[in-house]
Amino acid sequence: MPIRIFLRLALALTLALPPAASLGSQRPEPPRKTVTILQLNDVYQISPVDRGKRGGMARVGALQSQIRAKSPNTLFLLAGDFISPSVASRFFKGEQMVAALNASGLDIATFGNHEFDFGADVLRERMKESRFAYTIANVFDKKTGKPFGGARPYIIRDMGGVRVGIFGLLLPETETMSNPGPLVRFEDPVAAGKRVSSLLRRQGVEVVIALTHLPMRDDKRLAAAADIDLIVGGHEHELLESMAGGTPILKMGSDARNLGRIDFNLVARRRAGAKGKSRAPRYAVESNDWEAIPVTDGIKDDPDVAAVVARYEKQLNQSLGEVIGNTTVVLDARAGVVRRGETNLGNFLGDVYREALDSDLALVNSGSIRSDATYGPGEITKKDVLTILPFENTLVKVRITGAHLKRLLENGVSVAGQEDGRFPQVSGMRFEYDAGKPVGSRVTRVEIDGKEADPSRTYTMALSAYVLGGGDGYDFKGAEVLVGPEDGPVEPDVVMEAIRKRGTISPRAEGRVKEARSSNQTSLHFSARAPGGAAKGL
Repeated sequence: MPIRIFLRLALALTLALPPAASLGSQRPEPPRKTVTILQLNDVYQISPVDRGKRGGMARVGALQSQIRAKSPNTLFLLAGDFISPSVASRFFKGEQMVAALNASGLDIATFGNHEFDFGADVLRERMKESRFAYTIANVFDKKTGKPFGGARPYIIRDMGGVRVGIFGLLLPETETMSNPGPLVRFEDPVAAGKRVSSLLRRQGVEVVIALTHLPMRDDKRLAAAADIDLIVGGHEHELLESMAGGTPILKMGSDARNLGRIDFNLVARRRAGAKGKSRAPRYAVESNDWEAIPVTDGIKDDPDVAAVVARYEKQLNQSLGEVIGNTTVVLDARAGVVRRGETNLGNFLGDVYREALDSDLALVNSGSIRSDATYGPGEITKKDVLTILPFENTLVKVRITGAHLKRLLENGVSVAGQEDGRFPQVSGMRFEYDAGKPVGSRVTRVEIDGKEADPSRTYTMALSAYVLGGGDGYDFKGAEVLVGPEDGPVEPDVVMEAIRKRGTISPRAEGRVKEARSSNQTSLHFSARAPGGAAKGL
């Protein structure tokens, strides 16, 4: 080959090659992964709610299947409260919920306070029936010293090469809010969360998730104290999102009105091993995205889940479909309404309780109104009443002073503005409060029979045995018990009899509870992206 042609070819090849520096910089992009978390909390109904428009476990089952098909590294989590309360649970003791959750593809659950409503033994039976795993890090069996019921303190899952750790936490107040019995021990959830999250990090877990059934205030304390990437929370029945310590806190309302989706976007970080050999990559969270997916009647049911739901609904409707009366107005049992102010349903219940016990007054803790729905105008069935009042608490009658009455009402408005079950619905009285004043001095006026209540005079009051026993923070020490828990009638029976007797009801809110706003008062609320959707607390 002539030298000139050789040189030209050599030059052309040289020009075609990138500079040495460029060769070194063109390394392949590091591997990326997406891990998807699906979230529910506080699910009491296996069927749709809101007149069939929202929720329903058959729709949830279909949604989670669609998401898994596109995002295989998916975990489906439930943040507690599903065994109770509901009309169905009155009959099946949570068996129907476990069956529906099994069919819906749930992976991991933690306990809510209502998991213990039927006692520790019933919960153990439901756990044996569950095809999903349980995690709890702060509730222990006193006999064994291990997490209750064989639940694991934490669970580690490999999701396409990403190590994900999940641990559960439950509010310690469950000890008095529900019926765990004397052999169950509760620890501080924040201390437990701090300890377990540190342990998970030492084991190389790249994404740490706290699955909690705690009030938002405690979730925020946990986020600030523990080394976690996400709090999948429950207990509140609203669609909530917050941030503390750089950690997202998400709650999806109640009764599967929304299915939460959180996508963790991770990037690999290569690690050098012995003699320069590359070790398996470690993944770090680069970003995350979350949304509340509305569960609506536009979603086609999963047939397998629908079959489970239909089986239990058929049994329930055969015994509870009886029409007992009518309402000319919409009865409002929505938790976000009844736990923050006077409602027509709360007034009706108070009037019925007062009438049944022949008392001067009645106080209804709004947490006993459970269905989180509206009814009517139209027919009222036995099932409707038992959905509203599923606990079957007995009613009692006490004699208290006017001064004691004011203390009770102070407790009722001590967390005014928050969705809390202690907020009082009343009968036989009117009262006014100012949430801008310090706790303990918020009630500014109490009227009975159009006159200001006399602190030294005594009055009789109807209430539930749960409230008499200190439920929702009410203190009846010093009260004279005239009709005790063993002798009083049962709440839903009293209400059904009253509706049958009246035939048609038309209760209304009429200013029994009034809020006066101070100039320095600020509203207490949590932000939510979109509208979300007890006798033993939340």
